[in-house]
Amino acid sequence: MRFDDLRKLATGSVLFNLGRIISPRLVTILYLLGLAAIGLWAVNHFFSSFRFGFGNGLWGLLEIAVFGLLAFVALRIVCEAIIVYFRANSEEAETYEPENLGASLIDDVRDAIEDLADQEPDPVEPIAPAPSAPAPSQPTQTTPPAPSTTVAEEPVIMPDGNAPKSNGENLTKPASEG
Repeated sequence: MRFDDLRKLATGSVLFNLGRIISPRLVTILYLLGLAAIGLWAVNHFFSSFRFGFGNGLWGLLEIAVFGLLAFVALRIVCEAIIVYFRANSEEAETYEPENLGASLIDDVRDAIEDLADQEPDPVEPIAPAPSAPAPSQPTQTTPPAPSTTVAEEPVIMPDGNAPKSNGENLTKPASEG
């Protein structure tokens, strides 16, 4: 990819138009960014490990060799797997044709929302049972309502004036024995 390609990608309608599939082309950019990240990590780790002494610096060089190589291999495997996936599905990608190309991304979003609204079922309102009227041949019986009685609540703490007072007698003795 050249600079002009990147400029067209960033400023044009390529990113916002879903009529073209650009993911396979982006794998190269992903790979180059991964290599740059591994290189920056290696340089940073090199200087930061030597900051703590020569022995730690040598250990840091070993870490850069081992972990840098593992990161490079992992990056390569991931990028190759993505490329293999796109090559295996290249027929589908070539025959892919969007249903309708909107004038802009806003039109596409509006159409997608309308499609979702059309797919959603209408809410079902519950059917209320019809009020039952007594049959004319049967006499209606009216029962008087039960009398309502209010129950007084007990106070949580009895006031001192209403508290039972002990008269000094043994309350367990029967009153006739006294």
